[in-house]
Amino acid sequence: MGRELDRLHRPRNRWGLAITVAALFAAGVLLQLFAAGLMGDAKDVFYFRRQVLGLLLAAGVLAGLWFSDYTLLLRRKWVPAAALLLFSLAPLWGLPFSWPYFTYYLMLYPTLLLPVPYAALVVSLRGRGTRAVLLCGGLALPLPIWAFVAVSSTGYLVTLASMLLVLLAAVGLGWFRGKLRWNLLAALGPALAIPLYFLRHLEHAARRIDAFLGPDLFYERLRMGELPSLFVGSSPELLLAEAAQGLGRWVFWAAAGLIVLFAALLLRRIRALHSRTGKLLALSAFLPLFLQAAIYWLYNLGWWPLGVLSLPFLSYGVFFLLVDAALAGVLLSVFRMDALVRDTAWASSAPAPRPSALDIPLGRGQLHIEYRKGTQHF
Repeated sequence: MGRELDRLHRPRNRWGLAITVAALFAAGVLLQLFAAGLMGDAKDVFYFRRQVLGLLLAAGVLAGLWFSDYTLLLRRKWVPAAALLLFSLAPLWGLPFSWPYFTYYLMLYPTLLLPVPYAALVVSLRGRGTRAVLLCGGLALPLPIWAFVAVSSTGYLVTLASMLLVLLAAVGLGWFRGKLRWNLLAALGPALAIPLYFLRHLEHAARRIDAFLGPDLFYERLRMGELPSLFVGSSPELLLAEAAQGLGRWVFWAAAGLIVLFAALLLRRIRALHSRTGKLLALSAFLPLFLQAAIYWLYNLGWWPLGVLSLPFLSYGVFFLLVDAALAGVLLSVFRMDALVRDTAWASSAPAPRPSALDIPLGRGQLHIEYRKGTQHF
């Protein structure tokens, strides 16, 4: 009995998911080599050396987060807020060292990690009312603003959508007090009004949407040189299209099937987690990966009017690979620590009142415990 209890309350690794991620790492390098061969870029040895270096760095990031205790992010109420502030101010890290090129990259990549500390902040507000939901919903809007500065409206939308879906999941799980309809309105109200207004009135985004809706206008502007080169795309952005050029259109549907299959398996595993805390943290790591993959697929088919990020673990630069590895590491850490996590550990600032009695099933009978002041009666 003692050994069984010890086994149940010990961190358990999910080796199947880790092996899948490692296989995706290898498949990404092979797929990029194949696409480079089709496009005549196979001689770019430096690029693939850099990718191998990125793989080693990403493996270290993934392993470090996998075997860490993610509940450290939840032990103190100020830690999630501090982590959010740290990631939202990431572009300022390089300013003291006069690294403008590095600062530009810090505008986008740390933004994609924001849903994880955001979910931790939502967890720390358990039991609060509708005002807390309104605060979280409004806070999701300015946090990823650096992605817009880096001319990546897709990065902003992926991060914003991930945070709002985490907030909606928390509302659906009964994480906040108050009526469900008011909490849903508080979560989605600011998020639906403000981004749609800005998206339509930003010149860069408006050009892309107009070109998407009118192909003739797209080719005319492209011929006149009015569109940025980002609009045309490069090899990492069109990996599925290049593979389909050599193998056929079935590549698109096979990719869609794999994306849906992986998403369904991960969501099933997330749903099976014991604690709602773990569900929210796992969802915050899963959603950016899934949304990136879905948008990448749509972009390669010409069904997405904005830019593209990456196909996680398959089409990437070193920085995207590090972001994907960090999100996968958080996901593995949540699965690993699930047996030890209970929602009541950091649910609220005030401790929950102790029940007057407790019944514990034991075999054919049960153990009845009554709590009285100073004594315990069995």
